[in-house]
Amino acid sequence: MTDGRTTRWAGHREQRRRAFVEAALAVIAREGPTATVDQISAELAVTRQALYRQFDDRADLDRAIAQAAADQLVTALLPHLDLTGDVAASVRSALDAYLDHVQTHLHLYRFVRSHEADPGDSAVRRVKDTVGSRVAALARDYLVTTGAAPVELADSFATGVVGMADAVIGRWLDEPGALARADLVDHLVLMVTGTVSAALAARSPSPIV
Repeated sequence: MTDGRTTRWAGHREQRRRAFVEAALAVIAREGPTATVDQISAELAVTRQALYRQFDDRADLDRAIAQAAADQLVTALLPHLDLTGDVAASVRSALDAYLDHVQTHLHLYRFVRSHEADPGDSAVRRVKDTVGSRVAALARDYLVTTGAAPVELADSFATGVVGMADAVIGRWLDEPGALARADLVDHLVLMVTGTVSAALAARSPSPIV
């Protein structure tokens, strides 16, 4: 049975973890995705030993940072996900909100991306995937309602559409070339709406000749 002191200690430790994660977010946003533990500790004027008393190791700290960064993105994006009206306008609003947040927090975006490629850090990859899964869950309802995809295929279809857009945006952020952001969004809107339209057409019954 848990006593009061244990509960208070657990709450205190969670508060300390949150404080370190918030400090890490600020340092990474300022210094870049390769910010060090010493820089994060200095942000709160504590030693790295004090930091590691709240985390198992650097991987545990990185997972907590990535989770917080992903949560920020989801929070910023959700108000712009409304598929009840015009599909093209809805997709454009979501893409603009995504790009607004990512470009404003580019260091944090690159931090999460840098850990996604680590084959031994599946927990961080799952953090990154939360963004796609939340978007896909909202898109799924639209796909089922309109008949663009049957219930049993809706998750795969929605995840594929979201993954396509995310891959294109990630590539553009790394290598924008001469492609302006407005043109990128235009292309993505055509790609996403075109995919949905093709799915709707494929699900519609063939006309009787």
